[in-house]
Amino acid sequence: MVMETIQIRLTEEQIEVLQSLVSSGIYPSKSEAVRDAVRKYIRAYETGIQENIETAQKQVETEIVKVIEEERKEYQKVKGTIDFYPEEKAMRDLLFSSLRNTAKKFNFKEIETPAFETLELLTAKSGEEIKAQIFTLEKRSTEQLGLRFDFTVPAARMFVQKQKELPKPVKWFVIDKAWRYEAPQKGRLREFYQFSCELLGSDKPEADAEVIRMAIELYKSMGLTEKDFYVRLNNRKLLVSLLSNIPQEKINSVLRVVDKVEKLSEKEFSDELKQLSLNEKQIKNIQNITLLKGKPSEIIQKISLESEATKTAVDEMTKIIDGLDGYEDFITLDLSLVRGQDYYTGTVFEFFDREEKYRAIGGGGRYDNLIELFKGEPCPATGFGIGLVPTMLLLEEKGLMPKLELRPDYYVAYFPNVKKEALELVKKLRKNNIVETDLMQRKFGKQMEYANSIKAKKLIVIGENEVKERNIKIKDMNTGIETEKKWNEVQ
Repeated sequence: MVMETIQIRLTEEQIEVLQSLVSSGIYPSKSEAVRDAVRKYIRAYETGIQENIETAQKQVETEIVKVIEEERKEYQKVKGTIDFYPEEKAMRDLLFSSLRNTAKKFNFKEIETPAFETLELLTAKSGEEIKAQIFTLEKRSTEQLGLRFDFTVPAARMFVQKQKELPKPVKWFVIDKAWRYEAPQKGRLREFYQFSCELLGSDKPEADAEVIRMAIELYKSMGLTEKDFYVRLNNRKLLVSLLSNIPQEKINSVLRVVDKVEKLSEKEFSDELKQLSLNEKQIKNIQNITLLKGKPSEIIQKISLESEATKTAVDEMTKIIDGLDGYEDFITLDLSLVRGQDYYTGTVFEFFDREEKYRAIGGGGRYDNLIELFKGEPCPATGFGIGLVPTMLLLEEKGLMPKLELRPDYYVAYFPNVKKEALELVKKLRKNNIVETDLMQRKFGKQMEYANSIKAKKLIVIGENEVKERNIKIKDMNTGIETEKKWNEVQ
């Protein structure tokens, strides 16, 4: 057999593709990849069928595309997460600052909790849906750990540790990340920011009204109005009192079905209730209850006050509504509202955009038994959380997301022979300003281009004359106007 060496010219792009095939382990070397491709073409040619050549070519191209796609996947962000580039993070931080300022006006104080807790703590009073969404950490010791899915449970643990020494009511808030393993969708991520508020120590309706008022004011501080969002309000005790014809042992199961009423068709809703062995009269009663939603004063008039439990719950609800005087346009009483967490004991509420393009953008309620569950003294509590991802989407849709340009106050350009003096000026200016200068050993013209590209507000050029005469020219990059100052006057 005669062996002959053949030279083949390849483009840079083709060479990169070959390297990808080698790096992925498909071929041991670039030369072997080329040889294999040539063999395929020759075999196809020898058959005399042009289709075989095209097929072979497509097979190689398909294989290359697969390899490249796999390589790209390795470096993409994890599904259900979000990146914040500098401008986006600055806008987010401005939004968070507004939320912090509003919370502090209500005398709420900011706390911080660990990202992970024991699974025992996280699952102690969570519904089955929430338990399935907890990110669990690989077990490395006897402790089983998971990432927090909200802040109510970690805050309750913190409260118990210092319960006796804390003046009541305790008013805390937190803005941080939480995690839930659920299907990512618009406004719903697996890693997300949440604003959470907890008011611990008061069982009075005034406390529930206070947290709802603050939640509304938080949304208003971001520019939203009653035309943009509203609050669905209910009381679990009221709902349970209206289910008096349901056996006690089935109440929680019924509540779980009611919690899904808007996700189910009328038949699906009825079928799920039938699976709980309820009769037609009981099912009809539940269906009628879920239809009670609207203006609070009108819905309360429709509630039959046959039991003491219902009278007590309606009285409590009325006091909360009275405490929301001035916020009536935001409130809808909705007796189908349950909320998923099992720890809620009374008032529950959720926030929705008026067009309901998103799932709830926030929600909360009363959880009077949670502190005791975590080995604390019995202590009433209420609070809420705001989902900041869907809220920011709503703000963008309404044109309310703050717009920021991260522009340095000064760009100091300099010639190499006066670098020392230029950096001294940069140091001085940075005491009161955001200042950028050359870090790339760029020529003077390139420094000017860079100053324009980062939209510097003002430009200072340092050369031999500026150092010698101790005078500095400052150019306003918006107007083009130049002013002159003494070196020691610049600050």
